[in-house]
Amino acid sequence: SPLSVPGALGCPTDCVCYPSPMTVSCQAHNFVTIPEGIPEDSERIFLQNNQITLLLRGHFSPSMVTLWIYSNNITFIDPNTFDGFVNLEELDLGDNRYLRALAADTFQGLVKLHALYLYKCGLSSLPSGIFGGLHNLQYLYLQDNHIEFLQDDIFVDLVNLSHLFLHGNKLWSLHQNTFRGLINLDRLLIHQNQLQWIHRRAFHDLRRLTTLFLFNNSLSELQGDCLAHLGALEFLRLNGNPWSCDCKARSLWEWLHRFRGSSSSVICEFPEQMHGKDLKVLRAEDFRNCSGSESLHQMKTHTFSTADRGASKSHHPHHSSKEKGKERGAENSLHSNQPGPPGSRPGYRKPGKNCTSHKSRNRTSNFGAMPTLSPKRKGKCTRRTPIHNRDGNQLVGDNNRTNGLYPCSCEIPFV
Repeated sequence: SPLSVPGALGCPTDCVCYPSPMTVSCQAHNFVTIPEGIPEDSERIFLQNNQITLLLRGHFSPSMVTLWIYSNNITFIDPNTFDGFVNLEELDLGDNRYLRALAADTFQGLVKLHALYLYKCGLSSLPSGIFGGLHNLQYLYLQDNHIEFLQDDIFVDLVNLSHLFLHGNKLWSLHQNTFRGLINLDRLLIHQNQLQWIHRRAFHDLRRLTTLFLFNNSLSELQGDCLAHLGALEFLRLNGNPWSCDCKARSLWEWLHRFRGSSSSVICEFPEQMHGKDLKVLRAEDFRNCSGSESLHQMKTHTFSTADRGASKSHHPHHSSKEKGKERGAENSLHSNQPGPPGSRPGYRKPGKNCTSHKSRNRTSNFGAMPTLSPKRKGKCTRRTPIHNRDGNQLVGDNNRTNGLYPCSCEIPFV
């Protein structure tokens, strides 16, 4: 039951408060500023769906563990707003479309932060060092912004990051050190950008990656050795790109023939005689006029090493306390039947089999963009903290929080 009715002593007007842990629920009341009177011992504060414009130092107490302030009109965040917030675990600033810029030290010192939501914030760039020191971050939502470029080593401190969502931006290239340091990344969604070029070592550190979405970009070429280090990869989506199926595509063709996971079609745009064909079903004779230099066999990285194949999956970090993040229907179709994040990774198999059986080797899904997975059984998920709705009551999920990737610890075997 509520500790205080709205307006009562110890709870801000138009809010509802609950004890153990101290929770303040002030969502959807057209606040234009942070309401006064939030108890200093508040651990969970829900301010979503208001008209708040500024976040300043002193608005919140360092005892805060969870802050939902998505879907407001925030235009400025004082870099000192979260100074000393060593207990903060979950911060949702998403859907604040007029934010547009963040200072490099905005999140400095948030050593326990494990979920950061910055989707639909009008961001066109990210300053160097903005994610520095966030060693416990596991979920980073950057989708549906206007980001055109990612600086080298922008994610280098995120050694425990499991999910990185970058889809719906304006990225046009991925460089050698764009994703350096993401040694525990499980899912990387970069679809619906403007990618034209990917460095052949862009994914070098992503040995535990299971899901890579590159569909609906502007890629005409992707070297096979760009994917050669992804020994744990299970789901690859390359459709919706203007692929050139000339000799430069040979190394990708060879890699796809070795890939045992689920991949989309790779429809050729060029040359004219290949237009409309799927690169995956081309034959060796189609490359008979190509020299060996385009072949993956000529590259040092043409095979998966034993270490790659058996990339350890023993890392089981703690998980976020709710489900959301503004995923599109594409991702929901992929994970709609899965309780989601890391625990045991979806489709896990014994090391050395690249996560899938031989009979399903390099299967092409007939859905177009996404795989639809049907687990044998749903895993048992244990949340770190209960999810609350707008009234502060516990519930299983909040339909107003989007994403479909549920922060639970799960064991999910798949067929």
